[in-house]
Amino acid sequence: MRGRRRPRRALSGEARGVADIRKNRYAILVCGVLTMLMFGTIYAWSIFIPPLEAEFGWSRSQTSLVFSVAMIGLSLGMLSIGPLSKAISLRTCFVISTSLIVAGLFSCQFITELWQLYVFYGVCCGFGSGMSYTVWTTNTLAWFGDKVGFSSGVLVMGFGMGALVLGSLASALIYSPLGWRLAFVVIAALALVEALVAVNFIQEPPARIAALKPKRDNVGVSLPGSKTVREPSFWLFCIWRSVVMGAGGAVIAEASVMMTGIGSSIAFATAAVGALGLGNGFGRPLGGILYDRIGQNRTLVVLPALALAVSVGMAAAYWFEVPWMFAPFLLIEGLLYGMYAAINTSYMRTTFGQRDLAMNTGISAVVLAPFNLVFPLVAAALYEWTGGYESFFVLVPAFALLSLVCGALCKPANARLQAKYGALEGDAREGGGRVVGQSADHEAGVPHRA
Repeated sequence: MRGRRRPRRALSGEARGVADIRKNRYAILVCGVLTMLMFGTIYAWSIFIPPLEAEFGWSRSQTSLVFSVAMIGLSLGMLSIGPLSKAISLRTCFVISTSLIVAGLFSCQFITELWQLYVFYGVCCGFGSGMSYTVWTTNTLAWFGDKVGFSSGVLVMGFGMGALVLGSLASALIYSPLGWRLAFVVIAALALVEALVAVNFIQEPPARIAALKPKRDNVGVSLPGSKTVREPSFWLFCIWRSVVMGAGGAVIAEASVMMTGIGSSIAFATAAVGALGLGNGFGRPLGGILYDRIGQNRTLVVLPALALAVSVGMAAAYWFEVPWMFAPFLLIEGLLYGMYAAINTSYMRTTFGQRDLAMNTGISAVVLAPFNLVFPLVAAALYEWTGGYESFFVLVPAFALLSLVCGALCKPANARLQAKYGALEGDAREGGGRVVGQSADHEAGVPHRA
């Protein structure tokens, strides 16, 4: 009959399962963003520099080295999850990372010597943050194999925004009656509470996750770390990101004192550091979206071109001592830093495969570590030598130009890689491609312990 409503077809068990996965995985993504935000505290380091230098009389090179040690710890922590996840669960790895971060932050209240700061903040917080970063990217991407660029970008947005949220909180606590020592205690307590909730969301995806696999999964070849490091496309990419992120890391480490050095108030400098963190946070999903929209090859050229333009503008703002002009460039620098950081996971997955993603991203993070160590030290040394950062800003555009050259060379290098090993798509269609090291991960997720 015309007026009779047709009964709604009941969903099959498999369809209901897929619908539940689509719904529940966003809770995992949101929890991951909050965890990354909390453990992105290390990017707010420059907020702690003035009170520590004032109380202990440490030099700029000494306090800058803390951030460099933390960045090295971050890289090594990322690398550690590859082998560790084969022996223990990701959940256990997260418990270890949380213990390191909370213990490090809490112990910072007791420091009286510089080496203690290197150990508690640099080693413990840096290594723990790196472990947590890889745990959550591995766990989340296993649930979002059909939306890799989006999910990885949104996830690590929280990591970059740690400087904005926790930096503002730390600044408020430092310049309150509580002081910098209790500021570390408050942040440690917040990190512990958030982690107690987050640990319950580290889960292995069900087998039905394969139903969400995209029709065409843009993964080229599957290479273990031992073969990845032999490929020119790997090293070109590492140089592409390391020179710009190393210079950007130096700016992040010194942002607050750079602002005050050209006449900014402490309040405006703190706001500028927050803007940098905001850019760092939002740059990560933007980087993932850009990578998905315009493709790998164009992304590797567009980003360094933008970095070159921004570095010139930032240098001009610093040379002419215009804080209100320098602050917006900090925001844009944060955006670019976040976009560069976000590309790492996507590039490693689409170029070298999903199966060894944790190991390959960890190796690329270790390659970045020396740049994170040297660049802030160079900036601090030039500051102590010249009394300002003018000389450092002469070097930054040259690094962006080098990144642009490496980005352009990645395209032919990747073409040779595909010709050498054969793409997975060809392997699936014709059975003639070669997958190196381990069998290709044709599913959306990565089998791992949870």
